[in-house]
Amino acid sequence: MSGDSTLVAVLVSVVAGGLLGAAVFALVGRRQTVTERVSGYVSLRRVATGSEQSLVERALGDRKARKLVRSPFLTRLRTEMEVAELDFGLERVLAVVLLSTVLVGWLLVIKTNSPVAALLGLIVPGAALMGIRMRADRKRRMFAEQLPDNLQVVASAMRSGQTFVGALKAVIEDAPEPSRRELRRAVLDEQLGIPLAEALGRVTERMQSQDFKHVSVVASLQRETGGNTAEVIELVAETVRERIEIRRLVRSLTAQGRLSGGILAGLPVALLLFISTVNPSYVHPLYHSTVGLIALGVSMGLVLSGGLVIRKIIQIKV
Repeated sequence: MSGDSTLVAVLVSVVAGGLLGAAVFALVGRRQTVTERVSGYVSLRRVATGSEQSLVERALGDRKARKLVRSPFLTRLRTEMEVAELDFGLERVLAVVLLSTVLVGWLLVIKTNSPVAALLGLIVPGAALMGIRMRADRKRRMFAEQLPDNLQVVASAMRSGQTFVGALKAVIEDAPEPSRRELRRAVLDEQLGIPLAEALGRVTERMQSQDFKHVSVVASLQRETGGNTAEVIELVAETVRERIEIRRLVRSLTAQGRLSGGILAGLPVALLLFISTVNPSYVHPLYHSTVGLIALGVSMGLVLSGGLVIRKIIQIKV
């Protein structure tokens, strides 16, 4: 048993060393090009030239590299990081999370002398994804709460003779974040030739706001049929304000459920991780016996099931 544990520890140490070098390389990285910096403010389709291709693209080929980079998971993660206003690059975050996962797994293997304990290292990417998602959701809630006031400014500007795009520019001057960033992105897209309705639709997808979807519909109708757009915008603003009040009420009523779900899902895993590090002999039967491994798997499944059920209960769409 000791020989197997030593071999596992050596292998994990070698992998951790290699990942450490990869993480350092990713953290140093190359400087962003002008296209990459501009793409943070407008939507561009970037085509990499031969001299700009990364090491992954040269190793896997253009088609495989694009398929990997444009995978749905990485695309959603990149969007979540942009919405959360994280300045770290996606490659750096993935490298740091992967390195931290391996190091935590290696520490648990050393402490418990069981390769099964390394699975607890998956807590690191789960916590990282949860942190990014929570920060992005907070930004989206801020955007939704700022929307009625911004729409009121749009309506007032249009009554004074401004066009729809001009009214959006007036909002950008005084709007707080994240509304200023998202509306500026839509205006810049429109100036680059993208239809305004499509530019506003991209903001709707990024911010996951069904309320803002009405604004893009109004912009499309105003372009095709005209009409009293200012009055329609004011009506949309009033409707959005009432829906926000309902959401606040629902969020306050489900606060206890959300807190209970977080504690019930996170406390057993955190205690197992803590005890495995501080007092490995106490949880030795869990990792070195058949009954313990079965109990560990069943308990993890029950924790995940309970967390999902509680999340399903407290999620009320308005």
